[in-house]
Amino acid sequence: MEKLGINELQAATAWDSEGMKLGEVNQVHLEKTSGLPGWITLSFGLLNTRKHYVPLEGAHFKGADLHLKWTKKEISDSPDTDSDLELSPEEERELSEYYSL
Repeated sequence: MEKLGINELQAATAWDSEGMKLGEVNQVHLEKTSGLPGWITLSFGLLNTRKHYVPLEGAHFKGADLHLKWTKKEISDSPDTDSDLELSPEEERELSEYYSL
């Protein structure tokens, strides 16, 4: 995986694996062990009220666009989280299992 910088990620527009525009990256979340970007959050759907955590595994840039490994449906169907700032260990485990990391 190419190195994805925090500044580039925060300014990126995200696209799913089928080429559908998802929107702007809300936040970048660092992995606890490495300190490197591991997850982003995206908001879409009715009034952009639900934040979706998406792993950066397999993601790559094309210009300023961030292309993700998953479809919008897969991201939309991901487990709910209570946290906007940091995933609990249980939430991270659930999301990692869901995305088969």
